[in-house]
Amino acid sequence: MLTHVLVIMTLLSVLIHDQARHSRKIRAWGTGRGLVSALICMLILSIFCGFCSASEPTIVITGYQVQPEVIMPGGSALITATVTNTAKAASQTTKTGSDSAESVTETKEINAYLDDVELFGNGLDVISGDYRRVGEVGPGQSIPLTFLVKAPQKTGIYFPELHIATQGGRSLKYPIPVNVNDDRLVQKSPALLVLKNIPDHVIPGDEMAGTLVLKNTGETAASEVVLNVSSESREVSITSPGSIHLGRLGPGDEIPVDITILTSREVTEGIHPVQCHIRYATASGRFIDQNEEIPVRVTGENELSISSVSTDPVRVTQGTQFTLIVRIENTGTGDADGVRARIDTELNGTKEAFVGKIEPDNDAPAVFYIQHAPAGDIPVPISIYTRNSTEVLRDTIEITVSKKPDFPTLPVLVSLLFIGGVVFVWKRKRNTQ
Repeated sequence: MLTHVLVIMTLLSVLIHDQARHSRKIRAWGTGRGLVSALICMLILSIFCGFCSASEPTIVITGYQVQPEVIMPGGSALITATVTNTAKAASQTTKTGSDSAESVTETKEINAYLDDVELFGNGLDVISGDYRRVGEVGPGQSIPLTFLVKAPQKTGIYFPELHIATQGGRSLKYPIPVNVNDDRLVQKSPALLVLKNIPDHVIPGDEMAGTLVLKNTGETAASEVVLNVSSESREVSITSPGSIHLGRLGPGDEIPVDITILTSREVTEGIHPVQCHIRYATASGRFIDQNEEIPVRVTGENELSISSVSTDPVRVTQGTQFTLIVRIENTGTGDADGVRARIDTELNGTKEAFVGKIEPDNDAPAVFYIQHAPAGDIPVPISIYTRNSTEVLRDTIEITVSKKPDFPTLPVLVSLLFIGGVVFVWKRKRNTQ
């Protein structure tokens, strides 16, 4: 400022002296000469002032944040203001000699020195809001300043004022609006509700098809809505598009999205969550991220079948006692608990056998003890049950019982031949003596 004053005074003295020397000429064309002189002075002054202002740092508030955005009466909040030096580095060119064309460009940093920074509550209680000798802020650099305030018991909009004093006596005042439980400045926002229409469970190795319904239950529109569906498990994958751009959802609007989830046969039973990430923009342009989970419940199912039928002894004779062994196999993906088998026959013996638990890809025997079976091919209906279900499998097995011989012809004939041979040999020895 002092430099500006000196320049103006110098130019004014030149004008006065010029007017005194050419007083007679001014009568003839003094108006034009005076006007030209004034214009030249104003031009020089404006150029010089512009040069000086360009080389001075300027402190501004480039942003602030209040956390939380709405303070409850008597509650506390943090106010963070960002102070920025808008000046840039200045450059100056000097020549190395009178006859030399060489020049040297010198660049100087234009720093701003912050002396004192203080926040005045204007209705708020400032708990921590006083900075002394903050220091220098370089060209284009910013520094955050944080203050702790306490809200009064009365609701409303308050304007605490930030005062910043820099070196040279200049100061900056900046009001910051703070909402104390006042709904007048609360912006209406969209709110997306995700409805999950999916099956109750899925069997390992099968697909599960469902629908997600995104509904805007807020009071303003949600724009640039993007839905991403992904799974962190290798045994659970998404076969439908994983990223979908839905565009705009107005208040009350809803849109269905079909999803297909594929499970591997090796997936374990239980709940495998699928991640659902939603990103959308509010009316103010602020983006909001929303995370949801789709619970995929994997439940294995047993699948029982008869793998083999055998008897002990292998050859069953009419009227004898034998053991019937029926092996039951689980070819499904879940455990079969409390397995039992029952035969529906008029044969004497046990009619029901308890097997127990059969894990996937395993089998277990159901044992029946049978007595006095008639000869022939005998069909035996069999039913298999589990603990928590009714009849799982119904089938018919067949056993073959050999007929018992009426008379032992062959053993008797062999015995007679043996006795006859012994008598023949004995008589022959007697005659030779």
